[in-house]
Amino acid sequence: MHEWENQQIRKGVTGAQLVHAQHETVLSRFMIKPTGSGNGLEDAQLLAPQSTSTLLEQAYAKNAIDRCALTTATRNRVKKETKPKATALRTPQEVCSTITSRLAELKDSNADHSATMARIATELKALKLRELDCQQNAPTVAAKYKFYQEIKCYVNDLVDCLNEKTPLINELEKRALQLYGKNQRYLVNRRRQDVRDQAKEMAEATKPLTTRRTAEYEEQVRRAAEREGRRTRRRCERERNDLLGSHLDGMSSDDEIADQQHEQSLAATAQIESQAASCFADVTDEFCKIDLILMKFYAWRKTDMSSYKDAFVSLCLPKLLSPLVRYELLLWSPLLEEYTDIETMHWYTSCMLYAYTADESVDRLKEDPDVNLVPALIEKIVLPKLTSLVTECWDPLSTTQTLRLVGFINRLAREFPLNVTNKQLKKLFEAIIECMRSALENDVFIPIFPKQVYEAKTSFFQRQFCSGLKLFRNFLSWQGILADKPLRELAIGALLNRYLLLAMRVCTANDAISKAYVIVNTLPTVWVSDSQTLKHLELFINYIRQTMESCDAGNPLFLQSCDKAKQILQRLHSL
Repeated sequence: MHEWENQQIRKGVTGAQLVHAQHETVLSRFMIKPTGSGNGLEDAQLLAPQSTSTLLEQAYAKNAIDRCALTTATRNRVKKETKPKATALRTPQEVCSTITSRLAELKDSNADHSATMARIATELKALKLRELDCQQNAPTVAAKYKFYQEIKCYVNDLVDCLNEKTPLINELEKRALQLYGKNQRYLVNRRRQDVRDQAKEMAEATKPLTTRRTAEYEEQVRRAAEREGRRTRRRCERERNDLLGSHLDGMSSDDEIADQQHEQSLAATAQIESQAASCFADVTDEFCKIDLILMKFYAWRKTDMSSYKDAFVSLCLPKLLSPLVRYELLLWSPLLEEYTDIETMHWYTSCMLYAYTADESVDRLKEDPDVNLVPALIEKIVLPKLTSLVTECWDPLSTTQTLRLVGFINRLAREFPLNVTNKQLKKLFEAIIECMRSALENDVFIPIFPKQVYEAKTSFFQRQFCSGLKLFRNFLSWQGILADKPLRELAIGALLNRYLLLAMRVCTANDAISKAYVIVNTLPTVWVSDSQTLKHLELFINYIRQTMESCDAGNPLFLQSCDKAKQILQRLHSL
């Protein structure tokens, strides 16, 4: 029982209080001495160590006394700090004012609570309507979600398919371009070799025959025989077409190739076509047919036009269709004698009819995001391919190729809104100018031998002059497409003033005036009245004046030449 009391006392007294009580007991044992005389028994009891229960009782009692003292001190301090407030009687007006302000506050609070309740009621009604609307639109939204998932999977599969086929398309396109370029380079190199051979023949005409019997000479003789054979066949063709009288030697293009080489070219073309046909053999139509692909996107456009615009599908379609359009244009070239017009191609008709409706109007076309689909394909695919064909395959000395190329570019500019600042169009024009410069440097050669002036029209001099005149005419075919300044510098500043005019100076007066008459009639009409063109033609005009002055107007031999010279000066506003 005594131990239980000790435990209960321990629970009510903290360890710190117990230690403090024990400490005071020790101090009292050694430092406090009794003042009165007592017997030894009492001293022994005082000095004897106290039990734990006694210490706990003392600590508990001291703690209670300390708490009571602390509470009394706190109350006294509060009483000292608290000062009685001065109270005064409130007037009825003050009481009324207080009640009125309190009433106003309650009314405002009530109004706020009423407005909040009204707003919450309105929001509840709106939420109920929205919930009903969502329930009604849930099937439609689910169908749209399903459609978007399907179109997403389709586009991913389509992109993967085209990425896999693009390297093969690039390889076939490269091979086709190399094939066309190889054939054209063969013709150009053969023509230049023929010119070198004829110039060498003229230079070595006075040498003994025995000194020229070499392997190189035998090869030159073989090339000369082949050259004359081709000329004879072209002459016979002109006779059958009644064009022999109006033709000038040197104005025709020598584009005939041997039968064996022609068969090799056809075999290479057939091989490319065969590999191209098997390119998409393992692909279903909906991933390789442009019209079926566009049907998928048209379904998206028709289902949700806003998301169709937000996804920028109109900007992505040209790039997405690019491999398929290039695949269809593998063997296409406007320089060929027979080529498929792009307006009749499958990709063109499919893209032109994309999103077409019977009630289409101009205003609707202005708002149509896909109205520039075909021009974008022309810009991104056709123009770069045309630039490659010009660089590799175009011969500026060929009138037929030049007219085909000029006609095709004119049609593109007329039917499609090609921007003048377009980078691909700029590259195309730069390639054309570069090819013209190359032809001017490598294909124009007019020998200046005075004794040849009296030879027949079929002489080497006359042929080469007509070849230069043909190049001059081909250059001027680009007027209206290329800028006038570089075209004027090439045609007049370089070709006419450096080559043709120099050759005309060694001709007879009648022959020179006839050549000048052809040259002036070749000039574009818009250039004749242009001051910059007349400035470039100053040397030519001065030569015509000098030639006309050297001719005897009374001599019947020069009568026609003088009339032509006057017409030339009159046309050039220099008479």
